[in-house]
Amino acid sequence: MIIEQTAELSDRILKEIGNHIIGKDTTLRLVMTAFLADGHVLFEDYPGLAKTMICRAFARALGCEFKRIQFTPDLLPQDLTGSEIFNQKTNDFQFKRGPIFSDIILADEINRATPKTQSALLEAMAEYQVTVGGTTYQLTGDTKPFLVVATQNPLELEGTFALPEAQIDRFLAKIKIGYPSTQAERQILTNRINRQKKMFDFKRITDRETFWNMQQSVEKVHVSDEIKEYIVAIVQKTRDMPQVKVGSSPRGSLDLMALARANAMINKRDYVIPQDVKDLAASALAHRLVLEIGSWLSGTSADLLIEKVLSEVKTPRKE
Repeated sequence: MIIEQTAELSDRILKEIGNHIIGKDTTLRLVMTAFLADGHVLFEDYPGLAKTMICRAFARALGCEFKRIQFTPDLLPQDLTGSEIFNQKTNDFQFKRGPIFSDIILADEINRATPKTQSALLEAMAEYQVTVGGTTYQLTGDTKPFLVVATQNPLELEGTFALPEAQIDRFLAKIKIGYPSTQAERQILTNRINRQKKMFDFKRITDRETFWNMQQSVEKVHVSDEIKEYIVAIVQKTRDMPQVKVGSSPRGSLDLMALARANAMINKRDYVIPQDVKDLAASALAHRLVLEIGSWLSGTSADLLIEKVLSEVKTPRKE
């Protein structure tokens, strides 16, 4: 699939979802970019801001199988992966697949589950496989994507458990939705009245194989040596800041490059420019930073530090 075709399909998908999810065009575009970059997404925001609806909408528009898993304190790892069940007819154990065997997984309120259950996702997110009873089962295959979208409540809410750094690092991007504007919220109410029902009717734009081909077309986007050096300089700068205890990992460099390539493709370019990197730097890197206690107490955020890094690292010339 050529880049122009992928860009045109991406635009159609965003328009279809944007007709129903009002006032969040930037957020929807970022999700589309992350999906094309074949990466997992972490939503962090308060309940009721359409996180689940956004995930369900993309799955429908992309023609992908979708499963939602509600994370609770009593959720067990086998509730995600599945388990072996004894079959009396065959006198043998058979593996019953869990909901993680799908194209797009919504791990809803992931930080309400215990750390043990949170960690059950780690192998799936990192290796695209699960191991049950000593047998390994693949989650991807030819033309089959596997994407995890997790929603996380702010940690100050009761009953939440912080995700371990190793799992946070597996998310390509962290996205905050935020409350809609007054005008957008009025439009949401108007649309609900006109729709005359609670649920949305999202149209299917592509199928699973087409979406997989769209992801593959990202590999055709060129990244110059200057852009690679720019990405590395940004990531290394996060490790040298006095306000940061732990900077971004090399996986952050790879993920920032992946997002930049997907962003270039959506913009119908077969090459990355510095602005692609700047636009996606906070989404790709902020959640990977561990701040010093003093920085956190003073109100400094990882997003502000990424802005500071971008202002200090020299921008290369445009291609």
